[in-house]
Amino acid sequence: MSQDENTALAALGALLGYVGAEAATTAPFEHLLWPQRHLSNFSLRAVPAVALLMPMGGPFHKAALETFDTLHRHGLLFASPRRGHMLGTAFFTEIGWTYNVHEPGKMPEVKETRNCLWAPAVTLLPVPEMDDGDRGSPEKRAEQGHKKPKAPVRARISVSHLTFSRATPDDMASDIPFVREDTRRPGLRVIAAIFVAESTAIVVAAVVAGVWRTPWALLWLAPLALRLLSAVFAVHREPLSAPGPDTSPSGPCPDFQVHCPRSNGDFMVFTGPPAVVLQFMRHYAHPVRSRPRETLQLLVVVALGAVFPLGLVVSALVMPLPLQYVWFGYQMFLVVGLHIARYSRRVAAVSTHAAIADALARGPGAILFGHRRNAPETIRVDLTVTYHNRHADGRLAVERLLGRSRGKPEGVPAKHHGS
Repeated sequence: MSQDENTALAALGALLGYVGAEAATTAPFEHLLWPQRHLSNFSLRAVPAVALLMPMGGPFHKAALETFDTLHRHGLLFASPRRGHMLGTAFFTEIGWTYNVHEPGKMPEVKETRNCLWAPAVTLLPVPEMDDGDRGSPEKRAEQGHKKPKAPVRARISVSHLTFSRATPDDMASDIPFVREDTRRPGLRVIAAIFVAESTAIVVAAVVAGVWRTPWALLWLAPLALRLLSAVFAVHREPLSAPGPDTSPSGPCPDFQVHCPRSNGDFMVFTGPPAVVLQFMRHYAHPVRSRPRETLQLLVVVALGAVFPLGLVVSALVMPLPLQYVWFGYQMFLVVGLHIARYSRRVAAVSTHAAIADALARGPGAILFGHRRNAPETIRVDLTVTYHNRHADGRLAVERLLGRSRGKPEGVPAKHHGS
């Protein structure tokens, strides 16, 4: 009977690995290779989501192969030092959006936003609830006394205007919220996030070691050790550019219109000195090339991709039957988490993007951003958002903002983002 159970568990484990691998994405490896960006906003309120949705002991073998496929296409696997291109890989993802610059006397040229920090951050801003007068069908609003029914609300559209500038001494001395992003070794919050993410594995390993007195408990701790190793030797990033003698604008600052994908539907405009704004469209946070660090990170990706296949083989051939049930049950928990994490925004709550969105939503509509509050490269970002009930109204608001239309769109001004 035990042999039949062993065979059945092995077959179910293989099936579970297939189902889980289909649900797993490459996002966990992007977070692994860039912890300074994706794990730096860890806090106590994020503990449940991180513990339940972000372990890496599950079936990530397919996602690891996809990560390696991209690295191979960019010439990063077997090339000599400083060869290959980081942009578009898990080291430095590309969001796929575009922008153009609006300057007097110049034709707008469409360019890639590359890994622009601010565009994903703005998409995380909370959208305020509609007023009672905006709800319901046109007929219902007409019955309530409206002489002319409004057009139905098909989608809430936001128009976000970010104004960038160098932070002044007064800004640095004020109570404007400061959002920090490390570009070298990750901070303690990143280490804490990793421990919490693998906390369920730590608990299971402690139970296995205490009950069965077996070294196989280390199998549950392998992802924790690998992630800590990856974080300690994380690839460094290019920092913000320090102000130079030619960075002060001599005239009005240009506008940078960011083109959001149609599935998003929102509008964004950035305004500021090109030296301040364009660094986020170009090389800010690009990996600093280091072949030893890059090689170590690739080895960690391989090892994490091998954790599930190795566990499946070991559980079927070596582990006692009760321990097989423990391993299988833990993998079921991880696979369920993979399916939820695939569509959940809670995974992004510990990123720098979320830190920016939280600070803008709760603060006075302005933040300071940099590596140290009083550093010369620290910048100030002011945000104004209006909300509209039709895509056409949002587009008209952008045209008016860019000075290309005299129309006055119908919009609902933001109450918490500096308007």
